[in-house]
Amino acid sequence: MASRTPLFDWHRSAGARFIEFGGWEMPLQYTGIVEEHVTVRKAVGLFDVSHMGKIFVEGSASHDFLHRLSANEISSTPARARYTHLLRDDGTIIDDVIVTCLAPDRFFLVCNAGPRVGVVSWLKDHMTEGVRLADRTLEFLCLAVQGPRAPELLQRFTSVDLSRLKPFSGAVLDFVPPAPWGAAPRAVPPEIEGWGRTHATDPSMPHAREPTVSDGRTAFLATRTGYTGEAGFELFPTAAESLGVWEAILKSGEDLGIRPIGLGARDTLRLEKGYLLSGQDFNGHQTPLEVNSEWLVKWNHDFIGRGALERQRSRDDYRRLVGIRMEDRGIPRHGYRVLLRGAEVGPVTSGTMSPSLRVGIALASVNKAASAIGTTLDVDIRGTLHPARVVKLPFL
Repeated sequence: MASRTPLFDWHRSAGARFIEFGGWEMPLQYTGIVEEHVTVRKAVGLFDVSHMGKIFVEGSASHDFLHRLSANEISSTPARARYTHLLRDDGTIIDDVIVTCLAPDRFFLVCNAGPRVGVVSWLKDHMTEGVRLADRTLEFLCLAVQGPRAPELLQRFTSVDLSRLKPFSGAVLDFVPPAPWGAAPRAVPPEIEGWGRTHATDPSMPHAREPTVSDGRTAFLATRTGYTGEAGFELFPTAAESLGVWEAILKSGEDLGIRPIGLGARDTLRLEKGYLLSGQDFNGHQTPLEVNSEWLVKWNHDFIGRGALERQRSRDDYRRLVGIRMEDRGIPRHGYRVLLRGAEVGPVTSGTMSPSLRVGIALASVNKAASAIGTTLDVDIRGTLHPARVVKLPFL
């Protein structure tokens, strides 16, 4: 049976259509994918993405441990986050993850739902002395507030100056629902919640604490690493706090046009920005070089899979992940064949009709000869060839 987030009953009562994704029963859409997509691009949307894995790694050797497992460098500066790939010895991707430094000896790793069991197993298989690991996925939610008006909305709840929270950073936010709605929030020092730190912006998270007190006051970790391309934040309240936090954000954001957003719009939003979807754009057989992610590989440190990537880079014989824009009304979909002058050069990995651009767009894994920007290709859509061309990412 698929897992459900603590907000499942709310989603159902709101009329959400559900989909099984990564072993979870998740809301696909509420009012419609296009409408929800446009809401995030123009105003602000709220996502329940609590299916994402939430793993804590701590101990005196935790930084060196994660650094060796990561293609990117892992920061040891509190509040810094890194997007990275965990690789096998042959350089193939186990998962793409975000690692936030909570303290020099404490880290918070967010992974995708489907690969979570494999990620935890991989981490455990490589644990060393001085490293402790805890998969706390079911204890915490992940709520994403995304859109150009997201900072304005979230600022209503916290005394932390969100303009100082830069992309790929995190902080502990005091979260106090404004009363009356729209009034300035009342700061809640994290110390009273048992954080054990002295500054409200310190992103440390306790092992356990009681949920929010009766008037809605709480404090939790927030990061700024959104997967829509818009301004936004990911919030990590406890499961017990989930409904109160969710409903408070929706109520306070009514004047800003907020809507709950499902995974359908999340998919179209991320694709317009050329972001990868785990299990689709990579499925355990590709390396970072094959999915347009060499930019995150830091060659100056020793990590598992580096040797294999160096050999692949030297051969330069691998497929490339490219952006494709349709030249007609055709809509590319996952698995459709891509052709160059009549010869198949690879498949579409992700494709859709872009709600923002009103044209078909796709990511495709193609041979090197078909990867140059401007190359004219065809996409086989149910037996009919439709013209397309390779374009620079992101699409939008």
